[in-house]
Amino acid sequence: MKTDFPAQIADRLRLAREELGLTLEQAALESGFNNYQTLSSIEKGERSVKVTELVRFARVYGRSVDFFLAPGIPAPKPAVRWRSGNNAAARPKAERRFLQFCEDYARLEELARARPGSLPQTCTAPPATFGDAEALAHGTLKLLELGSRPALALRDVLEDQYGVKVLVEYTEGGSAACTRGAFGTGIFINAVDAPWRRNFDIAHELYHLLTWEAMAAVPEPGADSFDEKLANCFASVLLLPSDSVRAEFKRRVHADGLAFADVVTMAREFGVSTEALLWRLVNLNLVGKNSVEQALTNESLRQTDRAERRKDRDQWQVRHSLRFVSLAFECLQNGTLSRGRFADMMGIRRGEVGPFLAEYGFDETGDYSGQISAA
Repeated sequence: MKTDFPAQIADRLRLAREELGLTLEQAALESGFNNYQTLSSIEKGERSVKVTELVRFARVYGRSVDFFLAPGIPAPKPAVRWRSGNNAAARPKAERRFLQFCEDYARLEELARARPGSLPQTCTAPPATFGDAEALAHGTLKLLELGSRPALALRDVLEDQYGVKVLVEYTEGGSAACTRGAFGTGIFINAVDAPWRRNFDIAHELYHLLTWEAMAAVPEPGADSFDEKLANCFASVLLLPSDSVRAEFKRRVHADGLAFADVVTMAREFGVSTEALLWRLVNLNLVGKNSVEQALTNESLRQTDRAERRKDRDQWQVRHSLRFVSLAFECLQNGTLSRGRFADMMGIRRGEVGPFLAEYGFDETGDYSGQISAA
């Protein structure tokens, strides 16, 4: 089966390839063509394309098939702000996957009629001091109602109530990223990071989303910029509220100080790294800077940390949120999403759909059509 290939679709194929920085030769190889001349002819509109080829293009370019078939001029690509990374060449592919994920997520919300509220822009001017960042964190804590252990609730609250689309995947392109677009807001977290590091990264990127419009006229800062330090300050205050940290510290401290085991346990309970907790204790004047610097080089603390963190091993495998999978499963059940498209969204093979759903507590053959009548 073949489909007409007007010039605008050819243009979209070329645009998708060039956005990823792929040459004709590279794209042809990844798309399964024996030579690049065939792909060149397709992009020029000289050769029609098979439906199966269009599906392959979609997978190689990180796009939906609908993107190539849609009429008109494509909307401008949403801006993506990245954090540190040594391999900028890996960013285009990760960025495309990130943006497609956000678009897919928004589409699922639309199909399931489950679009949540949007993240408010609470900053009218760029934060200029650490005090500004702390004030923003305190205001965000009240707004999001994250409780005494914010890290444990942050991702779910952002996704469920404010539609922030969080993707956790491996990339060499950077440690984290965030974006705003027609789909709402999104956060990309590198899966190479430990779960407690991911929590901090989400909080860090949340700062950039909250200050997005206020920082619109400011050039994108570097990894060591003052704005990045403000984002780290915001994340620390948000995830480690002073009252909660002081109360827990008071409960555990004794005459000789704070035992390494208690330090690590506290860090695990707050869902942050041990280092992040220690520096927060310094900022709250609960421990001395010199003692923390010495502790961070102590092998006994490192061994205690490694031993305790093994208990969190199962969290390393968590990528997609329950909300994202639930929305996709609902659409799969009611026929608005195909099995193949579901697999593409989850980054799995079609044959893995059943076991994948079982990991999230869903039975692909089950009947979920029941409902309760409203009063």
